Amino acid sequence: MASLRSINEQQENPENRNDSSAHDQLQTRDLLYGDADLSKQANLARPAESKATSCPDSEAYLKLLNGAINSFYEPERLSSEQIAVLKTKYNCSIKSDADAVKYADEALKVFGDPYTDVIPASEAKEIERAERGETTGIGVEISAMPKKEVQGEGQTHNGQSEGSNIIIRRVIDGTPAQLAGMKAGEQIVKVNDELIDTETVEETAKLIRGDVDTKVRVTVGKNGENREIELTRQVIDTPAVKSEMRDGFLHLQVTTFSQIDASEEVQQAIEKNPEAKGYILDLRNNPGGYVREALQTGSLFMSAGTMLSTKERADVDGKISFDISTYRLDAESIKMNTIQEGKPGVEKYNETVFDRHRDIVDKPVVILVNDHSASASELLTGALKDNNEAYVIGTQTYGKGIGQNQTRSNLPEGSWLKVTTFKYFTPNGTWVGDAASNKIGLTPHLVVPLAENAELNSSADNQLQAALAHLKQATAPKQASPEVLAKKER
Repeated sequence: MASLRSINEQQENPENRNDSSAHDQLQTRDLLYGDADLSKQANLARPAESKATSCPDSEAYLKLLNGAINSFYEPERLSSEQIAVLKTKYNCSIKSDADAVKYADEALKVFGDPYTDVIPASEAKEIERAERGETTGIGVEISAMPKKEVQGEGQTHNGQSEGSNIIIRRVIDGTPAQLAGMKAGEQIVKVNDELIDTETVEETAKLIRGDVDTKVRVTVGKNGENREIELTRQVIDTPAVKSEMRDGFLHLQVTTFSQIDASEEVQQAIEKNPEAKGYILDLRNNPGGYVREALQTGSLFMSAGTMLSTKERADVDGKISFDISTYRLDAESIKMNTIQEGKPGVEKYNETVFDRHRDIVDKPVVILVNDHSASASELLTGALKDNNEAYVIGTQTYGKGIGQNQTRSNLPEGSWLKVTTFKYFTPNGTWVGDAASNKIGLTPHLVVPLAENAELNSSADNQLQAALAHLKQATAPKQASPEVLAKKER
């Protein structure tokens, strides 16, 4: 089974990054992360600055804060004056390491980047469960939709309330949500007594999650009608991949790359269906996950070639610097070649970073994407598209061309530090955007908007039908030209 390296082998304290060896730096690659919560992302309010005080510094707080400051991918966002204020801003409020974790997370909001944060130990445990395909909850996957123009009191043009933009995008079979009749497309209006109006996807998910066998009340709405449902939280086993044969072609729905065996699930589904004439790699609503899982999935469809490049913060001797890395697939592995920006002739390292799967696909491939295909999903789509290994159908993707590095050990109170450290580019050099004010995305070969009111994977799913039509045409017997037929007759 593909797995993360031991947490004891993961990234050193970024504050001391300048002294790390190339080997140490390579080990962090397992935790390069590209995931989008598809929520309200940009222009977060910065905490009000206050004058420095005489209260003592918190070593735990500074360890987290400096770790982010010294590795954030756009150091120009903070002035030296802002950094100086942040380092002492909460000194008089921090009485314990738990306080340090809380206030460090608050301080990081000054970056204006929702992907850079401190993850407390309780949430870290939930993430580890999710990586194994297990979560505690009710069995729904949610995402944020753009708020619609209001056309009635308290309602949008599609009948949903004006406040919430959190939508159920998938109900997992056999879960409390499915048994209670919750449906994809319904809006999360309230969780217990808390109205969902300004919450992000992650904040809403935290309200829904909880201990096993505890109760939660969720109010959902659609077409202007709300209903409250009481559910009992359970451990939800969530496979990353769902596969189904359709008209002789294998439909692979990959919902996430955040599980540590997602690429293996794709491989197993392909190997179980050797009769498939072609493949639909469905990345719609896939918010991303681990770079490794996306690249290893790509290795099932590629024999060799460049998969992506990154520009990552990597200071040298206390001076701001960036590494330029290229990830290439060969017959044995996925290798990374790294140079320091501005020094093209100086190679820092050229090493294997990930194992690869066997290239087991030699038939036509269609990738389905939409505006919620983000980050690692876009990375994979770009790799296969630019290498002419797949035909892409759907709508413009989300536009998250940035990724995070996670530090999971030796931090206060068992917390984790997640920092946006790099931009990534497709093999052709395309950057898909910053997931905020500059969301670009990838354009499919064939743009097909989903039909109004159509549910994904239903008979009304015209994007899926377009994929099947393309595969049927690509695998149809070639008709001989009239000239060739005439010669045969003679």
